[in-house]
Amino acid sequence: MLFQLYNNEQINLYLQLKNDDTFVLVSKEGKEYLALRKGDLGQLEFSYDSFLFSESEESVSNKIDELYHQYLEDNFSGIETETEENEISDPFNPKEISINTKVIPMDVLLRRLKQGSLILNPDFQRNEVWTDVRKSQLIESILLEIPIPMFYVSADEEGNWTVVDGLQRISAFRDFILGKPYMKTKNSDDEGNGIKLKGLEFLKNIEGCQMKKLPNNFYNRIMEAQFSLTIINPGTPDEVKRNVFKRINTGGVPLSPQEIRNALYGGRISSLLKKMSEMKSFKQATDNSIKSLRMEDKELLLRFLSFVIRDHTFYKKTQNIDTWLSDTMIIYNSFPFLDSRDIKRSISRGSVNVSDIKVLDESTIISNFDIAMSRATKLFGKHAFRKSYGTLRRRPINKCLFESWGVLLANMPNDQYVRLCNHKKQFAADYSKLLDDNKFIIAISRDSMRQGSVVYRYEELSKLINKYSL
Repeated sequence: MLFQLYNNEQINLYLQLKNDDTFVLVSKEGKEYLALRKGDLGQLEFSYDSFLFSESEESVSNKIDELYHQYLEDNFSGIETETEENEISDPFNPKEISINTKVIPMDVLLRRLKQGSLILNPDFQRNEVWTDVRKSQLIESILLEIPIPMFYVSADEEGNWTVVDGLQRISAFRDFILGKPYMKTKNSDDEGNGIKLKGLEFLKNIEGCQMKKLPNNFYNRIMEAQFSLTIINPGTPDEVKRNVFKRINTGGVPLSPQEIRNALYGGRISSLLKKMSEMKSFKQATDNSIKSLRMEDKELLLRFLSFVIRDHTFYKKTQNIDTWLSDTMIIYNSFPFLDSRDIKRSISRGSVNVSDIKVLDESTIISNFDIAMSRATKLFGKHAFRKSYGTLRRRPINKCLFESWGVLLANMPNDQYVRLCNHKKQFAADYSKLLDDNKFIIAISRDSMRQGSVVYRYEELSKLINKYSL
């Protein structure tokens, strides 16, 4: 993270754990600049030094918060944090961007829910589904005329809206106003037989009421409620869509790239990634260290899949990892015909070439993935896909090592794999040296998704495999 010192010098500082409750900001060379203490509530506390920094205390604090968030992601998601790339790598025509904000009444949301033209992706949930108490308190907020945050949707050519931000709030409206019985039967007699209000803070007199039992004044207040909606219209470049949604704060936490992809391109691919994440071999190979709260596991699996159906040599200079992974979701959803509107758009944009794609069925992908995970466990044990092979202190899962080793082990003929295992000790010694090589470290870390780095790490790992298996 770039900090501005008192002499206007700009320097990258990193957060480093010193002991159980103390962190330090250090330079790349290891020079310590600022000590920070973990407070009782888990936050980092520090004394701002105006003789050290020329930027404001607020600016320094925000940067430290971001570094701490990255540290927690590394240690609690089980996956290393990558340096973020620019979202938009190619020029785009501003005239193609169509984003508008409108105010809509509750009636529009309900009508679209009934039609099925307001799409709530059940896989796109960063937290657990809201309890009835939390849903009830949202309804209470409307009755108290407390403003509701903006909703964000992506529109398609048929006029359908996919909810990107606001899923759980709209789900709460559906479950109370329409009710699950109605959503199941679509019988008008069942409408309004939803959840009963509970856990209200102010309107205790309507505790236990369903929508159809509310007094008229409260009923009308709900039905006449209005909401702000940001709509990204069809034709807007996908890179721009993702860039916009990236800036949405849900509960104070920006949407993760995979949460955005899943909202925009969910479908068959979401089902496949879910199956893969639940496989015993995956959990064993990663030592159950990957958390799914922010769809971290799904992105990891998507990276593997992306280089299975398209060889790493097709990763283009003009592409970034976000576009590559987004296109993978579009491609898989189009299997086996590759003729969907979305894939045609990707082809015209130049990010997808049909001749580069290997069309694989789900069972083949699952089988190959299972083989890869089982082989990784046998070869590397609890250090599989980590930069810490052979050492006592394990590092988090490295995305590049997971993707590269996963693909290479999945594609390896069994006789070659057997020979590799027969030379496991010698292989381990050379692999440890490779993990200490500065050029290789850069290829799986700082510059990991540059085309040259992608090609380099596959080449180096392939050389190592061939040395002991051919």
